[in-house]
Amino acid sequence: MSLQWSEQCARVLCRKASACLSRAGVGALLVVAHVGIVGMTGCSEASLPTSSGEAGIREQVARVESGAVAHVIATLPLTDDDWESLRGLHGLRELVLQAGRADDARANILASLPNIERLVLRESPLTDAGFRILAACTTLRDLNVPQAACTAAGVEILTGLPQLRSLRLGGTALDGKKVCEAIVRLPHLRTCHLIDVPIGDEGLMLLASRPDLWNLYLDGSRASDEAWERYFEACPTVHVHVDQAHHDRDPDRNHK
Repeated sequence: MSLQWSEQCARVLCRKASACLSRAGVGALLVVAHVGIVGMTGCSEASLPTSSGEAGIREQVARVESGAVAHVIATLPLTDDDWESLRGLHGLRELVLQAGRADDARANILASLPNIERLVLRESPLTDAGFRILAACTTLRDLNVPQAACTAAGVEILTGLPQLRSLRLGGTALDGKKVCEAIVRLPHLRTCHLIDVPIGDEGLMLLASRPDLWNLYLDGSRASDEAWERYFEACPTVHVHVDQAHHDRDPDRNHK
C-alpha cells in the first residue's frame, strides 16, 4: 500500500466518518472503526491476510486454537476432514475459501462458528436453504458469495443478521429488482456489491432509498444514465463503481 494511496483512503474514511457522526451521533464511530477498512479498500476487494502458502488447514486451525491468528485461508477445496476441523472453532473470525466449496451441506459447519465475522465463499453454490442456516451467524459482518445459487428470498433472510455491514453477491438465480428490495431492508449495510445482477432502473431507484450506504459496486446492472442521474440526486455521497470503474459522478472518483 503506497503512502499516497493510504492518505487518499484516510481522507475518504474521514469524510464518511464525519457524515456518519452528523447523522447518527458518536455511537456511529464504532461502525466506522470496525468496517472502515471496507470503505477504504472499496476500489478493490479488501486485502486478505496471506497464509504461508505451505500451511495446511490443520496447521492454520492449530494456530487459531493457540490464539496466534484469527483467520483460515484455503486456496484449494477443503476435504471432509478439513471441514470437520473447522466445526465450532471459537477463535475463528475470518474464513476465506478461494476455491470453495461451501454448499448447503456445509452450511451447518459455518453456522457453528460462534465468533465468525467475515466469510469469503468463492465457488460456493449456497441456495436459500444455505442462507437460512447462515442466518445463525449473528456475529457476521462481511459476507462474500460471488457464485451463490440463492434467490432474492435468500437475501431477505439476511435481514436477521444484526451486524451485517458488507455484502458481495452474485448468482444466476438472482432477480435484480427483488434483490434490491431485500437489500434495502438490511438495516446496517454500508457496502453492497452485486456481480452481474441486472437490477435495471427500477432496482437502482430502490437502492436510492439508502443514502446511508458508503460503497455501491454494480457489475452488469443495466441501469440507464437517466437512472444514475436520479440516483446521485438522492445519494450524492455514496462511493460508486459501475463495471469495475468509478462512475463519473462518484464523489471519490480520484481515489485510486
